[in-house]
Amino acid sequence: MTTRMSINFLSSLLNNKVVSIVGPAKYMTDSGLGEEIDKSDTIVRINRSYESIEKYSQDIGSKTDILYSCLIEKPANAGILDIDVFKNNGIKYICAPPASDMKGMSNATRLHNLIDVEKVTKISNEIPVRVVDHEFHNQLAKAVQCRPNTGFMAIYDLLRFQPKLLKIYGFSFYLDGFIKGVKEGIKEEQNKTQEEFTIQCFNSKRHIQKNMWEFAKSTLLNNENVYVDNTLMEILNMKSLNRDDFEKR
Repeated sequence: MTTRMSINFLSSLLNNKVVSIVGPAKYMTDSGLGEEIDKSDTIVRINRSYESIEKYSQDIGSKTDILYSCLIEKPANAGILDIDVFKNNGIKYICAPPASDMKGMSNATRLHNLIDVEKVTKISNEIPVRVVDHEFHNQLAKAVQCRPNTGFMAIYDLLRFQPKLLKIYGFSFYLDGFIKGVKEGIKEEQNKTQEEFTIQCFNSKRHIQKNMWEFAKSTLLNNENVYVDNTLMEILNMKSLNRDDFEKR
């Protein structure tokens, strides 16, 4: 699916641009950051985050240029893949993590076996779809000693395209929940409330949040090409990744 032409197009959206990546953390609710986010040259979202724009544009912005999606059509993951919805949301490019094992290791740049490849191929005829190269994914997985979340991987993949500034919003390592509605359908799929699902994600043995948080602390805080929102700054400066401490702050 990935061609030199499509990579050049992706680079044109990112290289030397002010890029905002917006995660789905609950703390973005009532943040009033939407106008600030919309001033960016390029806006990146994760999985189902674009579904929240209609209700929360004042907090998370109103545009989506690039979507990083696992492309697995479940409520807990990417939701329903709909080319018309993607186009109506202005999505110009889609990036997906490569298939990998529980530790994030992969031996090929290919889609996960739970993905409807036929549907994704049809989507790629209208919106470029890129599978992130597995060598990079392996390097990141080794650095954090687990399989990276799609959003976490996206941060470091974006930095490879050398944006002028990467602005990061809405990442909490599951210290809080999700913006309301981002995981709609999780009750029917897993018989869990959104809060129960958040705790499950926080305690994941596959995506180890503490490892990713520690790596982010060491690589983002003093990076002159990275800006993190105020709440994420607080999180990265916490002494430990503790949900109770975050709630008491």
